[in-house]
Amino acid sequence: MDPKLAAIIIHDIKNSLGVLEGELRRLSDDVPRVQQAHVTCLALQEKLIAFLTLYKADSQGLRAQVDAVSPQDFLQSLVREQAVARAQGAITLVVDETDMPIIGFFDEHLVALALEAALQNASRFARTRIALGCRNHPEGGVVFSVRDDGPGIGTQEKKPSTGLGMDLCNAIATAHNKETRQGEARLSNHPEGGAIFELCLP
Repeated sequence: MDPKLAAIIIHDIKNSLGVLEGELRRLSDDVPRVQQAHVTCLALQEKLIAFLTLYKADSQGLRAQVDAVSPQDFLQSLVREQAVARAQGAITLVVDETDMPIIGFFDEHLVALALEAALQNASRFARTRIALGCRNHPEGGVVFSVRDDGPGIGTQEKKPSTGLGMDLCNAIATAHNKETRQGEARLSNHPEGGAIFELCLP
C-alpha cells in the first residue's frame, strides 16, 4: 500500500477517534448525542475494516469465497442492516428490482464491504434517495450498482475523503476472477443525474 495513503488513512482514523471520545464524554449530560456517537463509531469501524482488508490485499492478496447467492435477498438484507445501523431519515435507501438476476456467484462478505463503502460515499452527496441494484453482466456474471440523486462526480467537499472506499472496492472486484476475466469497480455520472457506482463481477 502507498505509504502516503496509509498515513492519510491513519490520520483520518485518529481524528475520528478524537471526535468519538469527545461525543462519548458529553453523553452523560446530553442524551441526544448517543445516536451521533453510535454513527461515528460505526463509521470508524468501517474505516478500520476497510483498511485491514486493503492491508491484507496488499500483503497477502484477497481470495473471494464464491457462493451461489440471491442478489435480491442479499441487497434487501444489506438495506435492513443499514437502516438499523444508521437512523438517517433524510435519505431513503431502496432496492431497485429492475432486471434483478435470480442468482449470482460472489463472495457475500467482500461484496457487502464494497457496497457499504459505496453507500457511505453516496450518503455524503445524496439529496433524498439512494438505490441499490443488480443486473446480469452482458459477458456473464453480475453488476451491482449504487446510485444517488446528488450533484454528481466533481463536487467539492469541505472535508475531502481519503479515497479508501474506491481502493477497497477495486481490491474486492479484482479478487473475483473467472478464467481470463476479473472484476472491476467503476464510478461515473449517471445520464439522468447523480453519481453511480458499479461493481462488475465475472
